[in-house]
Amino acid sequence: MKPFLFREPILPDGFRFPDEYEQLARNGNWPDIEPWSFLAEDMPMSLSYYGEMLRKFPETPLIPFAFISDESGLYNDGYIVLACFDGGDLSGHPKVRIYDFGTPKKSPWDNLSYDNFDAWIDSAKKESVQFKADRDED
Repeated sequence: MKPFLFREPILPDGFRFPDEYEQLARNGNWPDIEPWSFLAEDMPMSLSYYGEMLRKFPETPLIPFAFISDESGLYNDGYIVLACFDGGDLSGHPKVRIYDFGTPKKSPWDNLSYDNFDAWIDSAKKESVQFKADRDED
């Protein structure tokens, strides 16, 4: 399946995805970081969450690229969590902002954030190990 990556005109002017993210998408070699999943694997879901972020934060472009949806409730009581690129960061290595539907904030800047995609993926891998251990323990 061909990955879905947002392109102009819906992306903020000058925004670029990190090379590391685009390479994963092109290769389809997504790491196993359950409970996280990559939105590029599902175009309708990508567009839906992007629209939701535009609706919630019209002045603050957030580009969702990964999500947690754990219906078991083990993670975050089953609420959706989004990892979003900061669309205002035009460096090519945008910050990653986390939006948690379980504990929504007035501003995405009030939530957890990471300096870049590499920092986020490192954290997601550690989080995945803990999630799987907790799930197996139950």
